[in-house]
Amino acid sequence: MFLKANPVVLGIVAFLAIAAVVFTVLAILMIRAGVSLRPLVFVAGFLGIVAGPQIAFHLAQAFGAIPKRDLAWTFGKDRPHAGWVEREEALRAENGTFVDPVSVFGPGFDRDLVSDLRRAGPGSPFGGAEVAQMAVIPPASSAIVARYPDASSAVNASSQYLTMSASLVPSRAADGTFTVSRPQGDVARVLVAGRTLVVITGPDEPTVVDRLRSTPAVGPAESAAFVPVGRASPDAKNFWLYRPPVLVSSIVLLVMIASVYFFRGAAWAGTVPGRTGVSAQPAHELRQRLLAVNSLDAPLTVTEQDDGRIAVTWRFADAKWVDHARAHGMRRTHRILLELDEESKTVYPTDQQSRLDWSAGATGGAVQWSTTSGVTFFQLEQQRVFGLQIDERGRLTPKLSYSYRFDLQEMKAPLIAAVTGLGWRWRPTLWHGPQWLRWLTH
Repeated sequence: MFLKANPVVLGIVAFLAIAAVVFTVLAILMIRAGVSLRPLVFVAGFLGIVAGPQIAFHLAQAFGAIPKRDLAWTFGKDRPHAGWVEREEALRAENGTFVDPVSVFGPGFDRDLVSDLRRAGPGSPFGGAEVAQMAVIPPASSAIVARYPDASSAVNASSQYLTMSASLVPSRAADGTFTVSRPQGDVARVLVAGRTLVVITGPDEPTVVDRLRSTPAVGPAESAAFVPVGRASPDAKNFWLYRPPVLVSSIVLLVMIASVYFFRGAAWAGTVPGRTGVSAQPAHELRQRLLAVNSLDAPLTVTEQDDGRIAVTWRFADAKWVDHARAHGMRRTHRILLELDEESKTVYPTDQQSRLDWSAGATGGAVQWSTTSGVTFFQLEQQRVFGLQIDERGRLTPKLSYSYRFDLQEMKAPLIAAVTGLGWRWRPTLWHGPQWLRWLTH
């Protein structure tokens, strides 16, 4: 019964179970690859900042520490109608029927003409309802009130009912309701309040509006920036957490914490300290050591840029081939920009990766290009393509496939060794921001 009333708890348990499996598998793979687990700790911490408050909020609601109230935030003069709220005390039901029909349908309905619409079967709008009853209100009106397991089911049922009644879903009126003229010659007004669907019919629209106002099961929500769109306990209205200033302040604070953690945490996760017992050498010596990586047996190109940074480039895939009378090409490049900070004896690397794929043939051509920049902790990529290969001069070669393999650790290993071997620290950064923002990016 607890889980039925609080299905979000099942979602939280499933989410935590999946996260535990994923993090365990990644930890095993990283340990086998000889990679530090710091990136995994960083991702787990960031996930905790983003998802933790939401999990705590929903669990507190489920266990009664916080009164239940779903929130929707609308802003500005064009925000929609505040909507409708269901009144739990009036909608109590047992064994598929409402306990007090008068509190549901209001006065004047015929008690002998109350029917259970769930009997229409699972294909009807009311087949999935927990309780769905229609009352005839003399002389020419009726009221349908149906409750569903959740709000989304009620919304889907309202759309299905409107489509069946008028072959389309009309635009929502200013008061948050839908109004259709039915083939029977009367008018129906439809609304959803939380997980409750209400349909009022009558000979004309004024009659329907008056009847809706006298229906005690639902009522208009208060017009506010934050309004309830689902079930709400009576004491939720004035609960301190739901006050707009508290909610806005909480969101802003969480965004600030997540932003600072993301930048600082990413740098911490990839930091490699200088070798113990080695004094930090001058920057010019480290620069020469990094440029000397060109002489190693590694597919790297190390160049010095005009701004003083060092660019290390590995073009790990570059191929052209033909298959099925269509020419293809690919290029994969990974670049690491190194900024040397003489004062802190720290090297700040930033990863940049670009991908280019193109094809051309009788049916036309296509080009796909993308680039990313930031901190890459771990990457192992390999691919094989099949087709008649084309060399640098545009001639066909007898090779029928092309394969490549890229291991980011293999690229970074000689660079990190050169940096830490001279007593400097290797500390990745998402981007080389302005000087006044270095406390965050570095």
